[in-house]
Amino acid sequence: MAFVSSVLTKVASDSCIFLGIRGHVVCIRRTDGQELWRTRLGRSSITTVLVEENKIYAASRGHLYSLHRDSGKIIWENRLPGLGYGMCSFGASSSSSVAAFQAAQAAQAAMIVAASAGGAAAASSGA
Repeated sequence: MAFVSSVLTKVASDSCIFLGIRGHVVCIRRTDGQELWRTRLGRSSITTVLVEENKIYAASRGHLYSLHRDSGKIIWENRLPGLGYGMCSFGASSSSSVAAFQAAQAAQAAMIVAASAGGAAAASSGA
């Protein structure tokens, strides 16, 4: 089962939804759902995203990336040496960005707990 983290950051002129999913950042046009671009960051089931101004920040498998909002092109990567491969969380200066991100993190945590409980139930039933 893949875990999905999506952060929908509202910007006045924004026409896209940016998703973090399975090691990718995906730009989806808000009006018709068409995918405009997709950038592969690495192999990870959890990818978190924060949108600010014309940049996107994404974390996947312990690496932090900055991407160009219009193209998805990777601007820079920080491997965050010595910190492992755990899930990263973001903070933001905009209260709406923070609220959207916190909601996405809560949903992601609930999915992880549900998946863990489902695996434990299957194991105890002999499946």
